[in-house]
Amino acid sequence: MEELGIAGLAAEKPEAEEPFRPFGEPVSPKEVAARLSHNLYKQLADGSDDTVRQAISRAGIYAGAVLRRLGVPFNLDDNIVREVVLIHTVYELHIALGHEEAGREYRVKARDIILAAWGNFPDSDTPPKKIAAATVAVPPKRRGPSWR
Repeated sequence: MEELGIAGLAAEKPEAEEPFRPFGEPVSPKEVAARLSHNLYKQLADGSDDTVRQAISRAGIYAGAVLRRLGVPFNLDDNIVREVVLIHTVYELHIALGHEEAGREYRVKARDIILAAWGNFPDSDTPPKKIAAATVAVPPKRRGPSWR
């Protein structure tokens, strides 16, 4: 620090970042229940709203990651974002009980909504496209030896 001439300058330690939180009104178990028949909700929730809250949390993490990669704000007051989280919550509930086939339908539905709304869906199997960070100027080739 002394060799840079900055010794003794006051500096603040950066604050720890808050955990990622979406904007808007959180999705509730009651809202998820309204999407499903009473019996299906009862089965998927396993008799506990806490189970549904955990599924909502997992769906939020998934949706937040996808939206961040697309550059879309994670705002639960946006109807499309809310729909993706709700559909993915039902997917999470199915998967938690081992209903892979039924759950897959919901995941595909969430993916289709993302594609329709934002025209892209980041697949984990496909690496992100690489773009040029800079260009290099190549001098023109000389004609013949320079001693002529």
